[in-house]
Amino acid sequence: MDAYKHRVDMVTVYIEEAHASDEWPIGSRVCYTQPKCDADRITIALNFIKATDYRIPLLIDPVSLGNPFSKEYNPWPIRFYVVDGKKRLSYIAAPIAGSYPLELIRNALDEAIQQSQ
Repeated sequence: MDAYKHRVDMVTVYIEEAHASDEWPIGSRVCYTQPKCDADRITIALNFIKATDYRIPLLIDPVSLGNPFSKEYNPWPIRFYVVDGKKRLSYIAAPIAGSYPLELIRNALDEAIQQSQ
């Protein structure tokens, strides 16, 4: 984030709770039920920001609208998207062996920046 903070806008979208205690608990230290309303999702997001000093702007996928980001982009469990200067999805990172090589994301960001200049 720090390497790109003056060149790109970054946001995070908090979608469905991956391991909600009422759906698919995995014994985590942090246990939440699946949010039933926007206020629940906002509370969980704020708790996360406070607990981790999270610095990237965090949006929520509104429960009240039926989780439209999730329906449109299918981001579960986690994805990285690069939207270029023409407001097109120019890169969608998918996990490789359960991980995301940051070099591929950096390359996509660099290419989008270069093309928009």
